[in-house]
Amino acid sequence: MVNHGLDSRSVGADDDGVVGHAVEVLEIAEVAALLSPGADHPFTEAELAYAQATRDPERRLAARLAAKRAASRLLGGGVLPSEVEVIRGRWGPPRLRLSERARGRLAGLGADRVLVSLTHGRDQAAAAVLLLRGTT
Repeated sequence: MVNHGLDSRSVGADDDGVVGHAVEVLEIAEVAALLSPGADHPFTEAELAYAQATRDPERRLAARLAAKRAASRLLGGGVLPSEVEVIRGRWGPPRLRLSERARGRLAGLGADRVLVSLTHGRDQAAAAVLLLRGTT
């Protein structure tokens, strides 16, 4: 399901470039089950290494899982959470790295950029993902 939100053209506002948006909230405890031996999880080695270097790896991974799920839901077309990687620079905001298939879906939807925001509390983590068109 792609949630397009309010169509700004219908209320006389300028086009804001938003192609789709999604918010995903999940229980942090869900990540512990995904990390048990033999479990199948969508995390890359880099995501696991980043999380393991923190004092709260399950919270970090839960926020990343929320972002992966939100992005894959928006992109559709069979794009899996494992085809979306959450990356971040040394002190910069998180970004999403998409597989070739996911980039193709992004372009097919008329978008050329993805923005992501991550958050987590004690028991839950969340992510918001925006698909945008236009480079300005």
